[in-house]
Amino acid sequence: MSFEEAVEEAVEQGGDRNFKQSIDLVVNIKELELSDPNNRLNEDIKLPFQADEDVKIAVIGDTLANAGEAADETITEDELEELYENPNEAKKLADDFNFLIAEAPLMPDIGQHLGQVFGPRDMMPDPMPPGSDPTDEIESLRSTVVVRLKEQPLIQLKIGNEEQDPGEVGRNAQTVYNFLEDNLPEGDNNIKSVLLKTTMGAPVEADQ
Repeated sequence: MSFEEAVEEAVEQGGDRNFKQSIDLVVNIKELELSDPNNRLNEDIKLPFQADEDVKIAVIGDTLANAGEAADETITEDELEELYENPNEAKKLADDFNFLIAEAPLMPDIGQHLGQVFGPRDMMPDPMPPGSDPTDEIESLRSTVVVRLKEQPLIQLKIGNEEQDPGEVGRNAQTVYNFLEDNLPEGDNNIKSVLLKTTMGAPVEADQ
């Protein structure tokens, strides 16, 4: 069953709900020693089609804030310094947003004051030169997903929703699969199974 066919079957299995169900890609990993950090993954990859309508992005820094109309929130340097004094607000920022972008010269201070907050959450900002227009970077990040493989031999991430064209969701799934083939030590030999499922539906296996 192709990825597109598996998406169609997963949507059918999910049934009618009173909300828009997401579609997740679930990849079971085999024959990989995850106690070795070199075998783990924590990588951003850009999908052909936006998978999550609720991706939220904030930009940090005066010049980026001035040009950051496409961002969901802008944070000036004065507001950033307030975050240094209020770790709870910094934690809320890291929890509420998917990605952060900051002016590159601010990164040392952000690392010093907020590294303990952002680091464990994998939310250190992407740096950009002061005065640059972050619009293209913001739009790119809206189609970006994080592929994480840590202690458990399982990868699960959102790649679309039930109202999206199955071909688009299928191409997103193929993109993630291709990435895993290229980045797992033994390629597809480390992949036990590939499943697609809606929020409330049963998993459907796709051919590898």
